Formats: sequence, C-alpha cells, structure tokens
Amino acid sequence: MKNYERILELKVFNLQDVYDLTGNINTAKSSIRNLLLFNYIKRVKHNLYAVCDIEFKSVIADQYMIASKIKDDSYISYHSAFDYYGVKNQMFYVVYVSSKKRFEDFEFEGYDYTFVNSRYNFGIQQKGNIRVTDKERTVIDCIDKTDLAGGDEELFLCLELMGKLNGEKILEYLKYYNSQKLYAKVGFMLETLNNGFGVDERVIEECRKNINERTYYFDNETRKNKNKYISKWNLVVPEMFLARGRTLHW
Repeated sequence: MKNYERILELKVFNLQDVYDLTGNINTAKSSIRNLLLFNYIKRVKHNLYAVCDIEFKSVIADQYMIASKIKDDSYISYHSAFDYYGVKNQMFYVVYVSSKKRFEDFEFEGYDYTFVNSRYNFGIQQKGNIRVTDKERTVIDCIDKTDLAGGDEELFLCLELMGKLNGEKILEYLKYYNSQKLYAKVGFMLETLNNGFGVDERVIEECRKNINERTYYFDNETRKNKNKYISKWNLVVPEMFLARGRTLHW
C-alpha cells in the first residue's frame, strides 16, 4: 500500500488528515477503504482510525493518542491525566476526554472514552501527539471533581505521588475557577501534602485569604462518611485524609 508508510506516521487520523496527504478526497476515501480491508488500520469510531502494526495487526497508538485525536481540541483530563503521569493507584479503563465539542461516549479495545465538557483552555500541554492537562491543572481539577478522580481515597493516594508543583501556576489557575470552596479544598491539600508538593507557604496563605466564613463539605461523599471539620479552612474533610499510616493502604 503506497500510502501506508505516510499514514503510519500519523498513528491516529481522520479523513481530513489523509486528504491533506493525498490532495484528493476520492483518493483519501479509497486509501482508507483499502487499509481497512487489509487490516492495516482499525476504525476507532466514525471518521477516526488507528494504524496497526503490520506483523501483529495490533493498534500502535495508545489510549492517550486516541483520546487527543477525537476532536481537534480534545485533551486528557482528570484521573486519566493522573494515569498519564504515572501516579494512579488503581487501574482504570475509563479515559476522560475534555473538549468543547461534544462526542458520544464509545468503547475501543477495552477502554471507555468518556466526554467531559471543557470550560477552560489553560493548563493544557502538547507532548508529541498527546494533549493533556499539566500537573497543576490536573491536581486542581481532580480536587474540584473527586468523582472524576476515582473518589476520595484514590485522589489522596494519587496526590501523594504527584511530586513537586508550581505554586504560582496553581494561584494563576485558581483565579479562573473563581470558587472560594475550591480555594479552601486546594489550600487544605497543599498544606496537608506540602512535603511532597514543595510549594511556598505564601501560596497556601494566599489560598486561605480567598475563602469566606461559610463551611463547605469537601464533596458529597464527605456528608455520608466519617469526617473532620478543619476550622482553618472552614472545610469538612474525609477523616481518612488525616489518618495516613493508620489505614489499610497507608
């Protein structure tokens, strides 16, 4: 297949990509049909294809490359970003894909690709064919929506492995969310895990300055389970956050 080597470099592609290579829409459509026929590529979903290894006929691209190609603005987010950075505690087969352009959730080769509406354009980095939230935005997003981070325990365990963070980026990003509750949640987590994050104490104090006197629950699960009120942050948090070393996992 004369176009195979050129398409192989794409790893994941759509009709427009092949048209850009061939310069003819009919040639592009014909190339895709032939590549499918000989199992040189697999259809991921409508108008999205993944290149296969010639010998084993297995898809070359990983779930991160596929997720980044679903829409022209799509990127990996929430627990899938934790996964990308290698800090996961549990194996997840859901890939969270953020985009401003909705798509229907779908399954491909054991992974469920799940749409998450994207409200923001900041904190997204391009690494080759992959787009993913940077570490600072990943941390904020997962603290914000713990259900998309795998729940409270998974969140905490992943954060413990996250390593150094840029405190100035965190403060910059928090301005976009404009949420006093999120300032409290992020500030609490930064303070609790700062031996690993290594952010300046000024960053934590700035988070504290942006909260009010209202008491917040860390998330809905906190209302049901054992919890602890942290007066400094006007925040009710899962008791497990304060019990490292005394639980099964820690």
